[in-house]
Amino acid sequence: MLPEQLMTLRRADLKTSIVLIVLSSLMIIESFNFPLSDSYAGVTNAWYVSPALFPILIAIILLLCGIVLFLKALVFVKANAGTTPARESAESWGRFVLLVSLIAGQVYGWVPIVDFALAAFIFLFLFIFSFYADSVLIQKKTLVLWSTLSIIFIIISQIFTPSEEGRFLLDWVVVLVIGVILFMSKRWANQTDTNKAWRSSWKAALIVTVIVCPVFRLGMLVPLPTEGLVIEKMVDAKYVIRDMWRGK
Repeated sequence: MLPEQLMTLRRADLKTSIVLIVLSSLMIIESFNFPLSDSYAGVTNAWYVSPALFPILIAIILLLCGIVLFLKALVFVKANAGTTPARESAESWGRFVLLVSLIAGQVYGWVPIVDFALAAFIFLFLFIFSFYADSVLIQKKTLVLWSTLSIIFIIISQIFTPSEEGRFLLDWVVVLVIGVILFMSKRWANQTDTNKAWRSSWKAALIVTVIVCPVFRLGMLVPLPTEGLVIEKMVDAKYVIRDMWRGK
């Protein structure tokens, strides 16, 4: 990529990072409107089981990502101040649209109806892979794929109220969809020579999901937005292991 094009993309990253910082800051402010503690039947719940805790932590992570992106872009722009940026192209706007699509699709499409562990994994994978690979082809394909699936989930959640069996069936469909996405994205990585980014992305997404979900649901007893195929089985496994440990 030419230096002029890199300068244009880094300047676009500055704009994107500012939007991300503002958005995550608003999320933090809004989350503090949730009760940090409450009482029920004379028993006061501790702060660490507050419904505000999870969105606050997610917003903090997004805020840190925005700050890191801002600083990296700022360092590049200052170090290459003599480089004249190319005319702002659709590529820089595409990155911004992708960012908004990923966050909005996750919040309004996936999380309300899909098991949180599944939704978190695929969101993190596509988010990391799209920007780590830094390929216009991958970002365009991710935008189309993610937007389509998110719209489908929004329509489903608005039209239907799935039963428990329906939610489990939907989660199994999502598992299949995730498998297809991983297969398709591997082909994109082969086409763009970004296999390292692909491997690092799914590993990072899996590690974060495997750590965060049990810590919140089992350790801190914080109910997750949608508990289905993965989360409910994880909770069941906890009690089975506990009963075995106690010799019941």
